[in-house]
Amino acid sequence: MEPYSIDEFTQKIKKSLRVLLYLLEAKTGIKVKANNIQPHTHDKGAYVYFEIDISFEVQDPDLTSYTNALNNIEKTITDFFNKIVLTPKADFKYTKNKQPDDHDDMIGLFLNANYEWFGVEGQKNCKIKYAFEYNLYYDEYDQYYG
Repeated sequence: MEPYSIDEFTQKIKKSLRVLLYLLEAKTGIKVKANNIQPHTHDKGAYVYFEIDISFEVQDPDLTSYTNALNNIEKTITDFFNKIVLTPKADFKYTKNKQPDDHDDMIGLFLNANYEWFGVEGQKNCKIKYAFEYNLYYDEYDQYYG
């Protein structure tokens, strides 16, 4: 496959990312926007880094309520994004194929969490920030996902 120019890859990946986040909302009810989108290309593939912020509300000031909600969101996000791969067409694909144990096709990072109880009545009082990096290696894609 001919490597993408950075402009071509950027244009395609931003459209694909919007579709991916729409699917996240449709499947899980979690609505997010991507920010800090950083697409990159190289001679053997490409990758994209992006961050998402998730806001949610916890009704009870008890820390257990917060951690339970946080754990539920973490499981949902992990289950969704672990099944997605970046394809040579610069889009995202749901895959059922087992990824190799040493894969680095997707790297997910839990960046931070914020929990405010006072002064936020009627607002979503909790926020989580995640970052993801999807890597594409042209010569390995078909071997695992083709």
